[in-house]
Amino acid sequence: MQIRPRDTFFPILALGFLALGATSQGDSDSALAQRVQALETSVQKLRGTVETQRNAATALLKSLDAAEKAGFTAGINPKSREILLGAWRAQAKALGKPSKKDDKTKKGSRR
Repeated sequence: MQIRPRDTFFPILALGFLALGATSQGDSDSALAQRVQALETSVQKLRGTVETQRNAATALLKSLDAAEKAGFTAGINPKSREILLGAWRAQAKALGKPSKKDDKTKKGSRR
């Protein structure tokens, strides 16, 4: 199963903003600061997970290239093996590149 930032990061972020918007008038600044800190911690963990996926995708692409050079596509039914390598490469490339929304988020967070 492929985990994409839009499937995890954005819902968590939206829930965080909903939680912040639902604060009552009696909440103190420290309670609000704790909620913000918890949200930032969740986002940092998610960023770490995405970075780990990108690194794994890069390693997978290198392994696929090495397997092909070692003769993985030779032998019985080489076309099926070429199809497998192509599918794995497509998946690894999708995991390894940031989405356009991630780029906008990074630009907007710099101060």
